[in-house]
Amino acid sequence: MSETTLNPELDVATPRVYTWSALNAEHRPDEKRLMGQHCAMHNFLVPRGSNPEKDPREKLASVLVNGGTSPTMAVEQCLEWIVANQDRGPFDVTWYTTSALVPASLRDYREKYKHLAAAMHLFLFPGRVDQQMEAVSGPDAEAFAQNLDRCFRYAFLSAHSFDMSTGTAYFHLPEEVRLQKACATRYAAHKFLFLDSGKFKKEGETGYRIDELLGTADVVTIYTVASEHENRNRSLRQQFMALCDRLLATASPAPNAEHTVVGARSLEFVLVGRGTVATEYAKVDGILRTLP
Repeated sequence: MSETTLNPELDVATPRVYTWSALNAEHRPDEKRLMGQHCAMHNFLVPRGSNPEKDPREKLASVLVNGGTSPTMAVEQCLEWIVANQDRGPFDVTWYTTSALVPASLRDYREKYKHLAAAMHLFLFPGRVDQQMEAVSGPDAEAFAQNLDRCFRYAFLSAHSFDMSTGTAYFHLPEEVRLQKACATRYAAHKFLFLDSGKFKKEGETGYRIDELLGTADVVTIYTVASEHENRNRSLRQQFMALCDRLLATASPAPNAEHTVVGARSLEFVLVGRGTVATEYAKVDGILRTLP
């Protein structure tokens, strides 16, 4: 996809080419920034049960970052937090990613803040870079992710669309589905699914379900940005609670033909506030049931 712009040096019209990734970067960038800022301030390197403003933060972490503009923005906001709070360090963070965007962000920060380089280690997944997705793709990357024997502290994830009623994430490009799922289902203690307000619909290729994320995590947090229309916020809250009722039992149920017991998990929902709308939180702890 392209649009025509004027090249002042040649005085001729030249096409401006957009990739799929670049188009997504221009879609609701303020919402992506708000989600990333909130995650950096309240979740990143925060031990469970501690006060993110007053208590010490963890100093060491590994973060799995899937391809997508929302996870990339979350990385940048976490790096901004590290820069602003370097007196609370030193921090040692390794970013494992399939994205071609994250390495560029890390390089920019390392060049500008050389003394904080330990917080900007990079592990780039192998594979050919797809120019549309601006991420590695193909069998090599998929096989590497599927066989990656590592546990992570965090995972930053996103999707093309998300059906809250079923907890299903969808992707626009069929060729990205296997890698997205392989990365999303690696173990990470805390997984974040960043979804701007336009992604709550059912569109694209089926990727993975929330119960699959919970099966390989202790906590999964669904992030989005609050709407000025309370009816929409209320609808999302109700769908989230219904999803929790479906996936989590408050007491350990006896195994039967419909589900098997996996273990204790937490599912969280954050509606990041903006304007006059305050941030809202919902969290349900329970026993995860794998569904047929």
